[in-house]
Amino acid sequence: MDLRVTCIKKNNSQLAHERIQFIGGVDAEGVRWKISVEEAIEGIAVGKWRFYAHVGGYPFWVVVAISSLGQKYLKTDHDGEQPVNLLSIRECPPEK
Repeated sequence: MDLRVTCIKKNNSQLAHERIQFIGGVDAEGVRWKISVEEAIEGIAVGKWRFYAHVGGYPFWVVVAISSLGQKYLKTDHDGEQPVNLLSIRECPPEK
């Protein structure tokens, strides 16, 4: 299933590959979703989901990368080592 990432939830980490905790969006049926980065990485690995994001008017696939410290994280296929495109997406609205 392809899902568009329209928001993220950040934490206060100084390491860019650790700053995103959750990604979220709205599915094809209009249902809001939000999942942890760990869950997204697992879903990508098993072929459950493919994620993409529109940044600057252009679509980019979200991919799993591995930091120099060996940690898996999410970034777009257009980013270098840092997940600049994902970090530029707005914060997810607070849950009610």
